[in-house]
This record gives sequence, C-alpha cells and structure tokens, in this order.
Amino acid sequence: MTGSVTRARAFLALSVLAALALAVAPPARADEPLVQEVRIEGNRRVEVDAIRAAISQKKGEPLDPNKIDKDIRAIMKLGFFSDVVVEVENVETAPVLVYRVTERPTVRDVKIVGNEELSKDDLKEAVELKPFSILDLTQVRKDVKKIQEKYVEKGFYLAEVKYRLSELPDNQVDVFYDVAEKAKVQVKEVRFIGNAHIPKEEITPFMQTQEGGLLSFISAQGTYKEDAFQHDLQAVQFVYMDRGYVNAKVGKPSVALSPDRRYLFITIPVEEGEKYDIGKIKFSGQLLDQEPVLRSILRSKEGELFQRSKIGADLFAIGDVYKDLGYAYANVIPVTNTDPKARILDVDFEVEPGPKVTFERIDVVGNDKTRDKVIRRELRIAEGDLYSGTGIKVSKQRVNALGFFETVEITTKKGSADDKIVAVVEVKERATGTFQIGAGFSSYENFILTGQISQNNFFGWGQTLSLQVQWSSIRQLGQIQFVEPYFLDTRWTFAFDLYATEGLYTTFTRRAVGGSMTWGYELSGLAPWWSFARRLEDMRLFATYTNERVNVSSSNSAFLLANQFKSGTTSSVRLSLQWDRRDNRLFPSNGWFTSASAEFAPPALAPSFIFGDEVNLFTRYAVDARYYRPIFLGLIFRSKLTLGWIKEWDKDHPVPISEKFYVGGINSVRGYRFLSLSPVQEVGCNSNNPASGGCDIAVGGDKQAILNLELEFPIFDKVGVRGVLFADAGNSFPQGKFSDPAVPLSLYKSVGFGVRWLSPIGPLRFEWGVPLDRRRDKQTNAYIDQPLDFQFTIGNFF
Repeated sequence: MTGSVTRARAFLALSVLAALALAVAPPARADEPLVQEVRIEGNRRVEVDAIRAAISQKKGEPLDPNKIDKDIRAIMKLGFFSDVVVEVENVETAPVLVYRVTERPTVRDVKIVGNEELSKDDLKEAVELKPFSILDLTQVRKDVKKIQEKYVEKGFYLAEVKYRLSELPDNQVDVFYDVAEKAKVQVKEVRFIGNAHIPKEEITPFMQTQEGGLLSFISAQGTYKEDAFQHDLQAVQFVYMDRGYVNAKVGKPSVALSPDRRYLFITIPVEEGEKYDIGKIKFSGQLLDQEPVLRSILRSKEGELFQRSKIGADLFAIGDVYKDLGYAYANVIPVTNTDPKARILDVDFEVEPGPKVTFERIDVVGNDKTRDKVIRRELRIAEGDLYSGTGIKVSKQRVNALGFFETVEITTKKGSADDKIVAVVEVKERATGTFQIGAGFSSYENFILTGQISQNNFFGWGQTLSLQVQWSSIRQLGQIQFVEPYFLDTRWTFAFDLYATEGLYTTFTRRAVGGSMTWGYELSGLAPWWSFARRLEDMRLFATYTNERVNVSSSNSAFLLANQFKSGTTSSVRLSLQWDRRDNRLFPSNGWFTSASAEFAPPALAPSFIFGDEVNLFTRYAVDARYYRPIFLGLIFRSKLTLGWIKEWDKDHPVPISEKFYVGGINSVRGYRFLSLSPVQEVGCNSNNPASGGCDIAVGGDKQAILNLELEFPIFDKVGVRGVLFADAGNSFPQGKFSDPAVPLSLYKSVGFGVRWLSPIGPLRFEWGVPLDRRRDKQTNAYIDQPLDFQFTIGNFF
C-alpha cells in the first residue's frame, strides 16, 4: 500500500480518537481515564521491543492524540511497515491503545525478464534490490531507471522497463523487472545548420556521438547517449572558438526518430558570427619580475587568429611558471576585451600567485604490496622542498611508468599552516606476477608449448625475476632472468640471466648455453659534477658481459660452406645507451624508447688458455627505436625500427654463420617463415654429386633493417581483447651490399591483422600475415611463402 494511503488511514484513525476523547471527558478533568495498556499487533518478523521503542504514548498516561500522531510517523520511519492503524478499546473506563501494523513483504527473489541483447552480468550493477531484504518500492523504481539507462548506453534508446510484484505465502514477494528491448537505435546522421565556414567533417571528430557504420556492432560508434551528447554541444562551440569565432552560438538541437524507429537523425543549429584576431596581450597582477619569461612561453601571438586552445594552454603554462617557484595556489585569470568593429580581442593575463608553499609531508597510500621506497625513489618532489607543479607531474609519470599500478594519482591538501602542503601519492596496484602455460599452432612451427613464471615486482621490491621455457619444432628456450633497477638503493642497475637455447635454421642448428651480467647507471646521477645531466632523466648507460658456448651443426647439403659453420665460445662486452620515455614500461601506449649498442668480442676477452682455440670474434652494432602514440577512441599507433650490423674482427676470424642476421617471423617481419629472410649462396643440391644443380642456401646477412607499424584498437576492452592491423618491412643484406635486387625496394613487405588478449596468464598474440613479396623455389617454381600465414606467441612485441 502506498505511503499516501497509509497516512490517510492513520490520520483518519487519529481523528476518530480525538473526537472520542473530546466526547468522553473535558480536556482538563482531573479524573480523566488513563491508558491501561499499550498493545502492538500484526508484527511477525519485527521484534515488539523495536516497535515499542518508537512509541511515546505510555501506559498510565492520559490519552494524547498528538503523541499518537507522532508515534505513527516514528513507526513508519522504521521502514518495516506498509501501514499503521491505531485503535482504542474501552474508551470510557479503561482505554487500551492498540497499534496494529502491517509489515512490508520480504523479497524472495529478484528477476530480470525479457533481456536478450544485454546479459544479466551486464545489468547486475543496475539492480540494488537484493533477495531476503524488505521490499522498498522507492529502490525498485530506482532500479527500473538504472536498467533503462543501461539500455540507453548500449544504444537501445526505445527500451522500456517496468516492474511487477508476485505475491507469495508468508508475506513474501518476487520482484520482476520486465524489459521490452525493442530495436537498437543507431545514430544515422548528424547534421549542422548554419555552419557556412566550418564543414561537418571538421567538427564531428571532436564529438563522442558519431554516425553508425559497418563496425558499430564491435565499437560503441553510432550509440546515442544523452550525457555524452550534451558534452558534444560544448565541443562544437569549442571548435568554433578555436577557429576565432568567439561569439559562436550552438542552438537547441533536434533529435528525430525514423518511421521504423531504428535510426536517429540529429540536427544542430549554429550561429557562427565573425572571426576575431588577437589584439594586445598584456600581463597584470603580481608578476614577480617574471614577465619576460611569461612572454617567451606564450603560444598565442598578437595579430594571429584567436584560438581558445592556445589561450587555455597559455593559462596552464603561466600557472606552471609560478607553481614551479613554490606558489602552489597561483591563479591566472584571462580578462578579454573585444572590439566588434575591428574584430580583435585583447587579452590580459591577470596573475595572483598567492603565498609560497613547501611540502610538509608526502604520504603514499594504496601500496599494499609495493614497498614505499620503490615509489618514493621515482618521485621528483621531497619533503621540505618548495612546491613544484612540474615535479608533481614528472613524479606521476615516473611512478606510472613502473608498470606496477593500474592508476597513479598525486593530490595535495593543506598542511598544518598556510605555507605548508601535503602531497598524497595514491596508487592502485595491478597483478605484476604471471604464471603462463600455453599452447599454440603455427604454420611453420607446428605446435608451440610455452611456460613462464615471472614477477615484475618481486616481493614488492621493484625487482624482476622470471623463469621461461619454450618449445616448438624449430626452437627451444630455457631462461632465468633477474633485474634490480636500483642496486642497494643507488642509481646503479644490476641484472643477470642464464639460458640454454636451440634454434633450427634453414641450413643449420644452433645450440647455445651461457649467461650474462649487466651493470647500468642512470646518467642524471651525474648532475652534481655535470649540470647538463639533469636533462638526462630516464637515460641509462649499460655494460653487459656475455659468455656462451655455441655449437653449430650443418645439414649435408651445405658441405661446401662447412668453413662457415663454426662452433666456439663467445666472450663479449656490450655497451648500450638507452633512453626510455614510455608512459608504462610493461604496457606502453604513449612515449618512446630508443637504444643504441656496440658489442665487442675481441681476443683479449677470449684467451686460449681458458677458452681454447674455438672462439667467436666480431663487433656488432644495433639500434632499436620505438614510438607510441594514442590517437582517439582507444586507438594506439606504434612503430618500431630495428637496425643491425656485424663485422669480422679480422680476416682470420670471419663472422660465424650463427651470429649473422636472419629476418622473418612473428617478432620481425610477419607473414614470412621464422628467420627465413636472408642472403643466399648457391651450392650443389647433392653433396655426392658436385655436378648436380645448384640450390640456394641461406647464409645470413651482416646487416639488417626492420620497420614495423601497428594500429591497435579495442574489441572487448574490459576483458583485455584488442585487435591490431600491421604493416612490416625488412631484410638482411650480405657483406658489402645494402640492397637486394630480388625484391622491390630491397625490403620484404607484409600486411596483416591480429587479435591480442591480455589474459590472466599473460599477453597472447594471434596474428595473420599476408606476404606481399612471395618467394618461389628455383627448382620447382612453387611458392615458398604461404598466401596467409598464421602465427602465435605469448608476450609483448613492442
């Protein structure tokens, strides 16, 4: 029963009581009858004491209608009852007051009916009414509204949701939310009226509401959301103000539904007005002698077209100047003055710096596993230092780049005094350990088995420890790696790895057992002796010593090249310089990484009295450059350039074939067989008959060049499933040559697509490559490369 009916019944009973009381005795009579008993009836689940505690009319007191009115309200506020009726027995002689309550039913079950397009999991967050709770119709109505909003988010603009109650014995009910989904409504067209100077194509990219297309079933494109559309109207005005139309107005839009109720047509009226240029730019307020600095950083220029985005960027830049001087509460107000006749707009940046502030305390919260020092050593702010806006921004970037956290936020609050401030670094940890056991299939490796146990934040110390095993028909790997990025809390890096590998190349098998040890140093640590080093944040110099025993076994068909199939020990030192400006080192989406290295394997590191005469001597140079850029709507552009060059140490020690470059496969040029792109040398096909026809044998190159381009987009982003489109190009070149006449532009090219899943066991890659320069066998003229090559692996590529 509704609250209005309840109140009507309660007030009616109260009125009767008042009339009876007045009819029985005058209000001030001394012998007025007293209440002999107060009874409560009708309650089954609610304890009598809980109800009695809300009643002010007591036994032995005169009957008071005002108290009874108050009691009715108090009992209803308990939330357990749908009705309260008060009755009086034996009014004349010995009044007995009876509070008769009607309990609200209990919810036995809550069900959603009619939902086909959206699953119960999609809707469960919208339903807050729970089984075994007291029926609350207000909450039921809220749930109806939330379910409706959920359907609108998914594009079911016409969906209807109603509720119904099914009464059951023992004062129980089942609550049903009946959904009539109807057809999904898609935005068919967005029109603009009055946009004479800015075409629609230059406005809609800034809007969340987009016209539907062929891929609307995958993405949210074409879905109409009211709250997003209201932001879009502001975005339209922003576009005009960014083109100089400072008086542009966006009118009330109209949203029309097609006759078949499947499509929406949106019309947005615009009044453009006139374009304005920037007139004079000046500064006022407390400038603190910073005006020359402020003018040097301005993006807006006098006489140029007015652009709101530039003015906004200037506001932040001016504020940052003062915040980096310790003025945490600096405020910059743009004051504008327009001249409609000249169509110019003067801008006055009014500066209010406020007081200087120092960091009183820096609190780190949310790090249940990660040690405080792992976060604090990445911060570029310190307790006792003057406030620095840039320091806070850089600190956030560095903590986020660790890859240990889903989110990183740095906020500030007032300290114990006006000139003190407290910084709060709040992190939300992500799982950094993985246990991977996987299997896949490749067109050239057949079955692939892989297993890995890794922890990128070992015991919360920021260290990396991993154990990896891979097996397929052409390659096997076992490896243990350890990395300590801040050895003994210094700027030194220490790492080592031990490995055993076996790889089946076209003409030989390479087996290696070895290990390496690395020391590195962050160059910004040299700032006390070299001031320029302050600019070298995230740049590290590494020195790596590697020692491995390589065994090479060749096929019979390559007997004429036997002198190249050398086994031996490699003892080398590699110097590398790395600059890492990625936003996240585990899953980057913005920034860049570049590395240049030189590896030397000289005779001095391989003395014969230790390693014997079988040693590999060479010099190798490499460049690895990667770039990441988010575009829009979750799209991420990635590019990777890999260059390499290896040369012999002297004429007596040619470069072993096992150290040369071979290109192709899922981690270089996709669409081509694993390590199959290589210079070739013709030898006899039959080792028992030197006069037989020649066969091309892959001998590896002393140079390589690989370019990878990717566009990654969300498919089911909530569960970590993303798609990728890619284009690759690469090749390896023989000694003395930098071109390959066998292929256009000297590079083998491919395009393709793939699916990536950031699964609980690690990132999985499923990719299909289309080789654009398919090769043919000289003897049979059959294609060597498949028209579509499927490849699978576990791990990140970029």
